[in-house]
Formats: sequence, C-alpha cells, structure tokens
Amino acid sequence: MKDPVSVARAFVDAYNGKDLARMLPLVDQVNMEAIKDALADGPDSTAWQGIFAPEMVQLIAREGGKVDGPRYEGRDAVVGVAKSDLGDVFTVELSQREDGDWLIVENAILSEQEFAELPTEPKKQR
Repeated sequence: MKDPVSVARAFVDAYNGKDLARMLPLVDQVNMEAIKDALADGPDSTAWQGIFAPEMVQLIAREGGKVDGPRYEGRDAVVGVAKSDLGDVFTVELSQREDGDWLIVENAILSEQEFAELPTEPKKQR
C-alpha cells in the first residue's frame, strides 16, 4: 500500500480473479460502496456488471497483469492498467493518504499521448 504501482498491480490481480473482497482495501470509500453492493448482490446484478463489463474484463486480462506508470496529475498517481486496440489507455488514479498508503480513487480513459505527457514525478509540495 506504500507505492501506487503495487496497489494498481494488486487491484489488477484481484480484478482478473473477479475477487471483489481483495479489491476492498485498495479503494477509497466511494469505490468501496460500489464493490460492497456488487458483493452483496452477486454476479447477476447491475452492480457486478458495472465493475466487470465484458469488454473491460477482456482488455485487462489481455495485459496479463502488466501496469504502466506511474505518471502524475498533481500529487495523484495515474497508472495504466490496459490499452485498447485504438490506443486508449485505461487508467486508475490513486491518492496518498496521510499515513502514506495509496488508494484507488477513480478510473479514466486517456489517449496514449495524454498518458505519455503526464509527468513522471509528482508535483512538489510547498
């Protein structure tokens, strides 16, 4: 939990295994609620399908657990977890808590160029 790449990698491993329980400690409160709903409602639910959309499952599995980054947006880390055939980079964004742990706060789709242009170092604190 002390570096964003390890958290992203653990998330991808849990995602590929469809192991929602392993995802819970890796995400912030908002994402945790969505995962809890999917756990409670099961694989036939809208909540489950929202997390494990078939096209996303295929893209992330195709990468075999490989992650790319981190890049940074301000102080938040952005880690690529999959790429589409069109060159889109599917990312998770992580924020660092006061205790030093990193948590996934959101996901996004960036072009390869947008991802490549993000800085490789976080913004310096003042």
